[in-house]
Amino acid sequence: MKKWQSINRYLRHLLLPGVIGVIIFLGTCILGSEQVPDLPPLLPWDKLVHAGMFFVLSGVCYYDYYRLFNGNVNRNKWIFWCFFIPVIYGAGIELLQQFVFTSRSAEWGDFVADVMGAFIATVGAIYFLNYRNKPKKTLSL
Repeated sequence: MKKWQSINRYLRHLLLPGVIGVIIFLGTCILGSEQVPDLPPLLPWDKLVHAGMFFVLSGVCYYDYYRLFNGNVNRNKWIFWCFFIPVIYGAGIELLQQFVFTSRSAEWGDFVADVMGAFIATVGAIYFLNYRNKPKKTLSL
């Protein structure tokens, strides 16, 4: 019975990152570029969207991993699962766009934006972990 509870717990914490990953996959591989609306050329919207999606994906992974282990995370494993796996996932999407879903094109800029989004989430997660472990200063009068 305890084994099934453990498996259920892992699946529960993998569900949200998995759903977000599927949404990213559908948005970046299946939709053709003609289906994406034209936006003002002031900002590189495409790259901002890539960075935002991978920020959210990594952020959700960090949050779920943190909750899965009740805040007692191994920092190296945490970064591996929540930074490197999304980066590898982003590279896989770009390769699929290049070789399978030919209605889309692979771009190095998209991959770099994916990495930057995951990196920003990583910096935030490490900051949170360090801040959480920092002793609180008390002011005595």
